[in-house]
Amino acid sequence: MSEVQDPIYAAQWAAQVREFLVRHRLSVTNYALVEQALTHSSYAFENHLPHDNERLEFLGDAVLGLLVSEYLYEEHPRAREGVLSKQKASLVSRNVLGQRALTMGLGSLVLLGRGEELNGGRDRASLLGSALEALVGALYLNLGLDGVRPFVVREIFEPGRALSATDEFGDYKSQLQELVQKHYQTVPEYELIAETGPDHNKYFEVQVRVAGEIRGRGSGSRKKTAENRAAMQAYWALRELLGESQA
Repeated sequence: MSEVQDPIYAAQWAAQVREFLVRHRLSVTNYALVEQALTHSSYAFENHLPHDNERLEFLGDAVLGLLVSEYLYEEHPRAREGVLSKQKASLVSRNVLGQRALTMGLGSLVLLGRGEELNGGRDRASLLGSALEALVGALYLNLGLDGVRPFVVREIFEPGRALSATDEFGDYKSQLQELVQKHYQTVPEYELIAETGPDHNKYFEVQVRVAGEIRGRGSGSRKKTAENRAAMQAYWALRELLGESQA
């Protein structure tokens, strides 16, 4: 790991990277690719390195796209293309990848320039999500598609499926609107029914009507959050009412 400039830090960092790989059952031979995947452009620029992780991010994005398509195709044999496309976008969204990268501890492994470090890059989900994509690219070049698949399914797709099903990560307003337009030829109507608390600590309660009937209620510290939670409740209630498969 010669490109980490401080020899003492380099040894500590290399040990952390190896521990990460062992913990995730990854038998890597080309550690230079892993190092490149963890090298942010800010670090490469400040240390005059010939490469950063952006090319591997590009590759990893493509690998994830193929593997998530394969995963969903096998998991949901009766789902139509539109449903699969939505689930694919959700499972490899920046929110989900960033959250998984944070949980997996990539924040302590990414090599950052001083500016990015001071600006909180080590905890920024978008930056770490990109690093995770780059790592997938490096693992693909090390292990091939069959070798990287178990890691991606175990550490990204399975946990990501749980994340994307929550109101925080799922875009239920869009999903509800499509469902309502399909079956009722109209759009959901959101109504703010309560707003409490001081300006710096507001709390909102929202209800959503479909074809004149209240189908969901939600609350939260942001109006958009309350609307999304109301939409989530309405979406699943209507799916059950209409008898649509959850696949």
